[in-house]
Amino acid sequence: MPRRLALTGPYQAEIMEYDDPPLQPGQVRVRTELASGKHGTTMGMFDGRTFQGQVFDQEMRLFMESEHPPQRVPSREAPWNSGTTGVGVITEVGEGVGRWQVGDRVFGLMDVRESNVCPENLIWELGEIDPNEALCIEPAYVAFHALRESQVRYGDSVAVIGLGVLGLLAVRMAVQAGAETVIGVDPLANRRTWAAEHGADHVLDPYEGDVALSIHQLTGGKGVDVAIELAGTYPALQTAIRSVRVTGTVCSAGFYQGDARGLWLGREWHHNRLTMIVPHGCGWGHPPRDYPRWDPQRAHDTIVSLMRKRKLGVSGLITPVVPLEQGPEVFRMIQQEPEKVIKYAIQM
Repeated sequence: MPRRLALTGPYQAEIMEYDDPPLQPGQVRVRTELASGKHGTTMGMFDGRTFQGQVFDQEMRLFMESEHPPQRVPSREAPWNSGTTGVGVITEVGEGVGRWQVGDRVFGLMDVRESNVCPENLIWELGEIDPNEALCIEPAYVAFHALRESQVRYGDSVAVIGLGVLGLLAVRMAVQAGAETVIGVDPLANRRTWAAEHGADHVLDPYEGDVALSIHQLTGGKGVDVAIELAGTYPALQTAIRSVRVTGTVCSAGFYQGDARGLWLGREWHHNRLTMIVPHGCGWGHPPRDYPRWDPQRAHDTIVSLMRKRKLGVSGLITPVVPLEQGPEVFRMIQQEPEKVIKYAIQM
């Protein structure tokens, strides 16, 4: 039987066997070569306080109390997928699929498992794209909308708070968008180094002084035009709020858990008349702000085109790369030795 890297408990991953389902019309089966997940969001989901005792009504877009909320913790009986993206070779095509043939090498939205069943429109031809770069399509989708919906413009100043893979991609995209000053903030030295090597003008450690004050000092005292928060913690969000100039924009893209602590909304937030947005790609069930001109398919296709033209440039972002058997060890490292993991990849 094929194997997968499944999440079976909070911060716990195991290799499990699974049954390969039959194909439905419009689907293809891919023999996976390389796969990865977006572990920062997964770690936030393990916390679960945001959904504790609540259900999210999709029609009203409202959290409501419930005596029987859905189970929000993975188990061996009900494991979670660990992956978001993969690279592989098509081994079977379903009824009505005319775009793909057996033997095509593709990448797209996949789990960390030896074979993936994919909708035909959510995979793309690999071609000359580096397989490691291809694994960034899903986190790039979030960073892409964080930049677009924050309306970062040529000549702006931008701070990115939290340099996981989403934050590092946001740094890269802000540089490419023509930001005059880009500042990256993260406590981990290897992430700050990557940001500096890929265009950040300044990188700051939040444990070494008042980061917001430093950002103001680096921007002539005014603060940045846009602060993109991707750490997913309330202290990071407060830093983002304090980092922007009058009428600036805070892009709140982190996945926060529990009640807010340490947000002083009567200070900079109120007196500087700030705008806060949550970008498309965070959460589910909502269109991009500039829909229908931009929809998810166009955004994905555009990111792939940028990869194909070698404009994204994410060399060195995928680390570590390990065989499937070492997948559980990666999740131990994520929790206990985060400085060793930026975005992992699993080889099948």
